[in-house]
Amino acid sequence: MTLDRLSIQGVRNLEPVELCPGAGLNWLSGPNGAGKTSVLEALYVLARGRSFRTHRLSSVIQHGVQSLRVVARRLDDQRRLGMERSADSWRGRIDGRDCQRLSEFAAALPLVLMEPDSHRLIDGGPDHRRQFLDWQLFHVEPSYLDTWRRYARFLRQRNAALKAGAPDRVLEALEGPMIRAGDQLNHWREGQVAAVAESVTRLGAELGLRLPGVIELNYRRGHPPDQGLAESLEEFRQRDRELGYTRRGPHRADLLLSSGGRSAAQELSRGQQKLLALLLLLAKLELVAEQGERRPILLLDDPVSELDDAHLDQLLAWLSAQAVQVWVTATSECPVQATMFHVERGQIRSVV
Repeated sequence: MTLDRLSIQGVRNLEPVELCPGAGLNWLSGPNGAGKTSVLEALYVLARGRSFRTHRLSSVIQHGVQSLRVVARRLDDQRRLGMERSADSWRGRIDGRDCQRLSEFAAALPLVLMEPDSHRLIDGGPDHRRQFLDWQLFHVEPSYLDTWRRYARFLRQRNAALKAGAPDRVLEALEGPMIRAGDQLNHWREGQVAAVAESVTRLGAELGLRLPGVIELNYRRGHPPDQGLAESLEEFRQRDRELGYTRRGPHRADLLLSSGGRSAAQELSRGQQKLLALLLLLAKLELVAEQGERRPILLLDDPVSELDDAHLDQLLAWLSAQAVQVWVTATSECPVQATMFHVERGQIRSVV
């Protein structure tokens, strides 16, 4: 998928601008603090309704205005996507139609983001890795979101019943549909983990991104491996009653990453963790492009600081062969052919 128009208003220090990006590589250069990352942030807000840099939208909205506005047009079907976001509310439209859920924008504008904190995918909590898998499945499995919502709904109801001291028959009635949805989530996730593991190994070799030891990915279901979800919920029911919440299930799952048989978070340096995160995100990009309805757009925030010249050249060459739109920020000029933009003091100009 490609955007051929992007309009940004009210985002941080950026002056109002309308850009005409290229179908392939788009390179945003300029000094630190110029506003390059704010362009990626605007795209992210359009696709997700939130920022990847802060939880406080008020800090993203330009001083002196009530809301930010981002509008884009897709090249393939000329559909227009618009998002207006204030500190505590949002309003979005797709082709003039009001949207009620942010998931409509996530589906219409799939983004893969690599930014300086992406190492949290390796050394952060399990929620980072669950989100990694869930985003991927949202774009490749049409029923995933509904199944996830169904599981989450019955999980909330079970937790409420546990806190209220409801009898076993009430818990059993809630556990039936919860187990069916949870087993399906686990099945889909395990399939994606196997696909990602294969892609990570191949991409590491293709890009020359060598890491110590053999990288392995394994899915932990969130309950003991020798038990099914139904058996686990029944066995831990009394303990769940005491705690007032459900401790077993896909909501406690994790993607286990290891290097040479040991935890990647403990075995790899911060720089190596960032390289592994890059491989995971490129694998996600590749798999969603192959299996999903639309090729994602890739956002790379300052990859030059993480990769040497040789690895950067290999990455850019690989991306050029993927037929995906890429947005890159850097303080240096682009070493290959690209649509160039220069950013300085919030002003963006096209470089011919």
